[in-house]
Amino acid sequence: MGLLDRFRPQRAPSAPTVGTRLGTDGGFCAVVDGSAAVHLLDRPVRVGWWIGADDRWYNPSAERAVRQVRPGPAPVLETRLRVGGGDIVATTWAAIGDGPAIVVELANETPIPVVVAITVGGAIRTLAVEGRQLVADGVAVCTADRDAGRFALVDGSADLWSVVTDGAAVEAVPGPVSCRDGAAAGALIVPLLHRQAIRFVVPGGDPSLLPGADRVIAGWMARLEQATRVELPDDALEASVPTGLIDLLLAEPTPDVATQLAAWGLLRDAVERIAALHEDDPAGWLRAAATCWDIHRRPEPFARLPLEHLVIASASEQGAVALLAGLFTARGDVRAAADAATLAGSVTEPEGPMWDLARRLAHPVDDGLELLGEVPASWYGQPVEVHGLPTTHGTLSYGIRWHGERPALLWELERHDDGPVRITLPGLDPDFSSTEPNGEALLAAPDSVSAVSLPDSGRFY
Repeated sequence: MGLLDRFRPQRAPSAPTVGTRLGTDGGFCAVVDGSAAVHLLDRPVRVGWWIGADDRWYNPSAERAVRQVRPGPAPVLETRLRVGGGDIVATTWAAIGDGPAIVVELANETPIPVVVAITVGGAIRTLAVEGRQLVADGVAVCTADRDAGRFALVDGSADLWSVVTDGAAVEAVPGPVSCRDGAAAGALIVPLLHRQAIRFVVPGGDPSLLPGADRVIAGWMARLEQATRVELPDDALEASVPTGLIDLLLAEPTPDVATQLAAWGLLRDAVERIAALHEDDPAGWLRAAATCWDIHRRPEPFARLPLEHLVIASASEQGAVALLAGLFTARGDVRAAADAATLAGSVTEPEGPMWDLARRLAHPVDDGLELLGEVPASWYGQPVEVHGLPTTHGTLSYGIRWHGERPALLWELERHDDGPVRITLPGLDPDFSSTEPNGEALLAAPDSVSAVSLPDSGRFY
């Protein structure tokens, strides 16, 4: 699979599904909705599940007692369905075994045995059972990790619920069903004892070859080791950084997505997306390339970027071309660098919460960087750390510690060039400024700090 195939979005001929994108770093993605049903992006197929208990059947998409959380930054969901005196817990993640797939693992935490109906619906003309798989229009759409006890195939999706819940499912493997209108549907029905779990994968493959959720979580955390790290007094804001970066890595690639990845240190991921999709929106991708270069200034990741093609296709983006003069120089294209240096203009700022947060941590001004333009009173007395934040003036790291009511700033700026860069911290001490590339300074106490009860854990002496 080439880069273009890896990142070009696959669109089904239906409205976008509301839910969470789960996927792998290789470009495979699907959407998981609030009932833990999996919607494939490259075909109009939905794979879900129902639970049969001793009192009735439960459909998580229709039940009120369904709770879904994302326990951490990694793209792993936990969906709980209340059944009787306990929960059926669906843990959902994406992984690669003999192919990429979404894994749904259903654990029975109720005190009773239940049955699980793994359901398939959507725009399907033919549906068949092949071993532990349901095969839609000749392509596997789900595979269970054990044999089904009963089966239900119907040529009208509206009939599937009644066939399953009325006990009309059959024990023998049925023949394929066809529906000219594309409404075929079916279910594999599997018993699930108390304290046991069942796993099925979408669209198919051997469930035993896919790694568990713990390994997937560890892999995503390792994936972010090159990214900017922050420690913030606001726990939710701090947690939004790794979560937001992973969501960007899984998002449909756009120039703003690429630029936000670069703004948090993931430059190679950003340039990879620009190189793969530059034909879709050359002006937008040229602006993204210019912004990425402006905050990193490392030519190696840009080596495969079709820069000349982007410039020719977006001649009106003079501000972006001007920003790229240094990259032309690094490539040895003296004439292009000289031409670019004669241009002038602005570059449209990217949009997105991760870009906004990066700018909040360090906002570039004419002659320097403005750190934390606004600091909430709830942050007083608590430490702040930022490690490896790319900026237009260089890569910045800084920390804030407290001596009683007075904040102390420690900073280090790896400058792009030898020019002076003024560091200010208006949200804590409007009078402070320094052009030193690194240093530490004890700042004045904020005007309102005396009215705030400072936490002991935020001070050092």
